[in-house]
Amino acid sequence: MAEAFNGLSSECRDGVLWLAFDRPRAGNAVNADVAQALADALAQAAGDVATVAVVLTGAGEKIFSAGIDVKNPDNLPHEALAARRRGAVEHCLEAILAFDKPLLAAVNGYAIGLGFMLALLTDRVIAADNAVFSLPEIDINIPTFLGISMVARAGGSALASDLVLSGRRMSAAEARERALIAEVVPAADLAATAQKAALMLAAKPKAAFALDKQWLKRGLREEFAAANARSAEIQKSLAAGK
Repeated sequence: MAEAFNGLSSECRDGVLWLAFDRPRAGNAVNADVAQALADALAQAAGDVATVAVVLTGAGEKIFSAGIDVKNPDNLPHEALAARRRGAVEHCLEAILAFDKPLLAAVNGYAIGLGFMLALLTDRVIAADNAVFSLPEIDINIPTFLGISMVARAGGSALASDLVLSGRRMSAAEARERALIAEVVPAADLAATAQKAALMLAAKPKAAFALDKQWLKRGLREEFAAANARSAEIQKSLAAGK
């Protein structure tokens, strides 16, 4: 049975830990609590010999994650709110980059903004045929340096330019054609397919798998740090100009 804590539900299935973004009223969006819960869950899974792999997904049938939560329930000043969001994003990314075991994304619907980015950071993305991907930050006047870096690495700068500057939606079929994701399956088969893939990766030699992951992700920390630093500079400039 799945257990929910701070917007993230968890369930272990034959050694595979399933983590689901679970904030249905907020489109499974990621806030500081969810980011912390994800980081904690991955850290615990990393040290648990009974956990051989992790699958990220979204609660429900329509949304993987709508990205970073843009609401401001505490009425923080704009700069403080932006800093909190950057912190949440950085926390999620660092937790994923530090995780050496197999980590997959079972994208069960809309993967928007940060939701798309987190999926791209995993070792294998499997999507339902009704999944949709996008980086629409430009439409709310927010630059997405992290999104540019991740899509450019996975699919090239032309695709990054297309998706980021237009904010358009991309179907699961197109994402597969562009080699951004590994597989597209009927929604009813998503869980079983992701579970099978997780166990397949978990059967590989652990030390070599971890070392290969580290090499594949080399340079990403530097890119992310630079992107966060530039975002902070922009926010400070905007605040100073008010």
